[in-house]
Amino acid sequence: KQSIMKRVPCVALVIENMKGEVLLLLRDDKPTIAFPNCWTLVGGKVEDGETPEMAAHRELQEETGLKADLLFWKRYDRQHPPMIVDQHIYTGKVDASKESLVLGEGQAIQFFKPHDIKQLKIGFEFDLLLKEYFVTRSG
Repeated sequence: KQSIMKRVPCVALVIENMKGEVLLLLRDDKPTIAFPNCWTLVGGKVEDGETPEMAAHRELQEETGLKADLLFWKRYDRQHPPMIVDQHIYTGKVDASKESLVLGEGQAIQFFKPHDIKQLKIGFEFDLLLKEYFVTRSG
C-alpha cells in the first residue's frame, strides 16, 4: 500500500535591494538540519491558521527584521522526503542596507549580486529558482 506523503506548506522569499542584489541566509552549521552551512532564501513553514502570505511577512520580519510589500510569484511542489513541500514563492523589494538587517536565525544574512550566487552552496534547489528569477526579471 502506497503511503501518501504529507504536503507541508512553506514559503520562501526572493528579496531584492535597490542594487538588484538578492537576500540570502546562511543556515546553521548543525548536522541535524537540512543543508547545514548552505545559503537559502528567507522563509519557513506556514503555521496553523496562517495564510502563506501571512507566513511570508512573519518569516521576513523574524529572520531579517525587514518589512516589505510582497508579491506572490509562483507555487510548486518540492520533493523533500519524507514529505512534499508545497512551496509558495514571494518576491519583494527593500531599500535596506546591510546594517539595517537583523539576523533572527542562521549564521548570516547578506545581499548577493546574481553572478556571486553561482559560487555559493545553495540549499533546497533554490539556485534553480533564482536562476529562473533572474531570467524572468531581466526579460
